[in-house]
Amino acid sequence: MECMKFVMFGFNVVFWLAGAAMLGVGIWLAVDPGAFDALGAVESAGMDNDMWAIAVYTFIGIGALVFLVGFLGCWGACISDDSSVPLWIYSILVGICILGEITVAILIGVYWTSVDNGGVREAMEYDCHNKYMGEDTTDALSTSWNTMQQEWECCGSSGPGDYTDSLYDNQTDTTPDIYIPKTCCVGYNGDNTAVFPDCQTGVSGFYAKGCYDALVEFLNESAPIIIGIACGFAGLQIIGLIFACCLIHKKSDGGKYV
Repeated sequence: MECMKFVMFGFNVVFWLAGAAMLGVGIWLAVDPGAFDALGAVESAGMDNDMWAIAVYTFIGIGALVFLVGFLGCWGACISDDSSVPLWIYSILVGICILGEITVAILIGVYWTSVDNGGVREAMEYDCHNKYMGEDTTDALSTSWNTMQQEWECCGSSGPGDYTDSLYDNQTDTTPDIYIPKTCCVGYNGDNTAVFPDCQTGVSGFYAKGCYDALVEFLNESAPIIIGIACGFAGLQIIGLIFACCLIHKKSDGGKYV
């Protein structure tokens, strides 16, 4: 049983550190207003600022719970043999974590397979055509689109043509040939004084791929990884739960570690 005790302690040190890392990232996201922009076009994908705040604070809550679970697991493995209260609390919290991680994996899988239903593409096309105001504006939606187009090297929802006769196009009536924003141009680095005449007039030097296709590619690459991490972490916690149950049983029998 001594070996089981140390193995459980090792598992929970990892959980403790993971929880601390999640807390740190979550708090950074909550206090840094620029993090919204750095993570891409959240609003244009259907998540408004309130939903983003809910997601951030939920992430902090999960990190705090994992941190607490790791601490209780280490404590329960180290304290005297006749006390199993921390292990009972640990087991309950681990069970909650496992259910939450499995739920997250399922939701991500469902969302991943349902993105190609037309609704997301239509919502992105609408925002691009009717709400995007340009590369030098500070509203949340335009900033998100600018970030997405630069980071994912894409343009519009389906392609540069989405900006034809758009709100942005109408704002550039003083230069009627310009209808593509600078963030769609190859080589744009955030300098709004730079000029890209061939790109902005649709001649050459622009990203031809639409941002909806870029979103699908991103999900195809990242969703399996996220699901795998969630399931793997849940699997490790199941092992920790088994060890905790064995230790609780040993303590209830009045046995000692040998």
